[in-house]
Amino acid sequence: MREHIRGLILLVLVGIFTLTSWFLSEIQMLYALNVSIVLALIAIGCGYPIYVKAVRFLLQKKITVQLFVTIAIAVSIAAGYFIPAATVVFIILAGTTLEDYILFRTRGAIEKLISMRPTTARVRRNGKEVEVPVENVRLGEIVLVKPGEKIPVDGTVVSGYSAVNQATITGESMPVEKTKGDGVFAGTLNEYGVLEIKVEKIAEDTTLAHIIHLVEEAQEKKAPVQNVADRFTTYFLPFILILASFVYTTTYITIGFEEAIIRAVSVLLVACPCALALAVPIAVVGAIGNASMNGIIIKGGTHIEKVKDVNLVAFDKTRTLTIGEPKVVEIKTYDSHSEEDIVRYAAIAEKFSEHPISKAVIAKAIELDMNIPDPTDFKIIPGHGVEARYGGKEILIGKRMMNTAISEEASKAMIEFENDGKTVIPVILDNQVIGIIAVADTIRENSLEAIQRLKKLAIKTAMITGDNIQTAKSIARQIGVDEYYAELLPEQKVEVIRKMKNNHVVAMVGDGVNDAPALVNADVGFAMGAAGSDVAIETADVALLGDDLTKVEYTIRLSRKAFRKMKTNIAFSIVWNAIGLSLASLGFLTPILAAFLQEAGCISVVINSALLLLHK
Repeated sequence: MREHIRGLILLVLVGIFTLTSWFLSEIQMLYALNVSIVLALIAIGCGYPIYVKAVRFLLQKKITVQLFVTIAIAVSIAAGYFIPAATVVFIILAGTTLEDYILFRTRGAIEKLISMRPTTARVRRNGKEVEVPVENVRLGEIVLVKPGEKIPVDGTVVSGYSAVNQATITGESMPVEKTKGDGVFAGTLNEYGVLEIKVEKIAEDTTLAHIIHLVEEAQEKKAPVQNVADRFTTYFLPFILILASFVYTTTYITIGFEEAIIRAVSVLLVACPCALALAVPIAVVGAIGNASMNGIIIKGGTHIEKVKDVNLVAFDKTRTLTIGEPKVVEIKTYDSHSEEDIVRYAAIAEKFSEHPISKAVIAKAIELDMNIPDPTDFKIIPGHGVEARYGGKEILIGKRMMNTAISEEASKAMIEFENDGKTVIPVILDNQVIGIIAVADTIRENSLEAIQRLKKLAIKTAMITGDNIQTAKSIARQIGVDEYYAELLPEQKVEVIRKMKNNHVVAMVGDGVNDAPALVNADVGFAMGAAGSDVAIETADVALLGDDLTKVEYTIRLSRKAFRKMKTNIAFSIVWNAIGLSLASLGFLTPILAAFLQEAGCISVVINSALLLLHK
């Protein structure tokens, strides 16, 4: 940010000094003329970033716009044309200041990932519970994790029962029940219950540490796209130097020294590819401005160029295509009981439970405006379900609580629900199954429309998720993606993305920390803003500030339009230079007019790019 402020200050100073210099040059007084020259030289001196870049690139054997401008300014100063040289400095600084600001990208994704690591762990040592720095935990030790705490290590549960929210690692929409023998990941959240975990991986060996490594590795591979103007000037600069020398020589022979200098300097000034230098960054400004007004943050022109070529969009499932919260989606009733009866009995039994599934049942009861009385007895049976009593009746919740015969109809319904990727909650009253509640993650409202819009652009769609295969299959069928991949860990998602890139330009859309490696390994990473994590947003190339997935398609269309503008700008600036060079070579332009003519070319490029702001 400090560099951007410094660039803006330099631009303002150059503008003030150049304008004042021009004003004083119009006053027919020696003192004013001398001050005008000094101010123009100061303005030219403020353009030192241009000259530094020119020298640096020249040492790298690269011919760039900065080198071209430096030569034109040097020749102008030598010939005594100070104000035109200062004007060129102002125009170039304006373009580079805009470009630097646009390409400024927030940093800190790695730091945020690292901050997710718990710093301490509660370890059993010599019969006591000792809190130690996580880096001091040893393999094979027993770590104690209480409700609401993050798990500090990768390991296996040796005692206890709980539900662990491991969306940060696997992307699963529902917290996963953990009991003896189950594996857990560092950085995941223990929602309720106490767990004793045998340490199997620590520090840099944990899954979370591996995610961090994947992000770092992918960021190192990212290289900036070479500027179109720089490639053009590689061939254009030698040509202009030859042309200026030819014009000087022929004019000197036919007319004289003074006119030869005027024409040669005019050729150099009018040929300065300022409009060409602005052709891409100004179009980027227009595209980014339009996107910002529509709640889309594109992190630089490089990404606009990439987005235009996307022909496959891969979506994470949880909290991207779906809401990411368990919700009652269907209820089956038996033995003349109503849906309200089923929800009421289930809500009574689940009232004091902290399980995420219980919260979905309670939410349904509240939605139906029910008054939920307290059960007279309540007991959680780890790994099985809930047992409660109310009004002299016994209520059992959970498949493993079923010690009674179940009808063929109910059994079939449970199988169908599970095949659709839904969590089944049988409600048992006095040893009779009176109903079945199906809980599932729900599809985001605009997911289907987003997929359809992408298909209209002939873009292939895919879904990759850490969730189970049945849930993935059900969601994929409902929204109409072309293909899906399920039960993937973060590194497996990266492998899927890499394989896709063999035949496609791939965009990845995700929200969670577990999506970060896939986001940075895709050609373009889209992060869900409102629903997404800070890490994913900072890691991605494009951030959607809201949850509207149709903006993925909008961003692709906008980038394609922006790229067409870039190509138009480049073509127009070349034509403009050709006209200016012809006029300057034939003596129709003075150095001042040459500077203003190439400035007019810049203005035309800006106007063309500004039209992007009107794109809808």
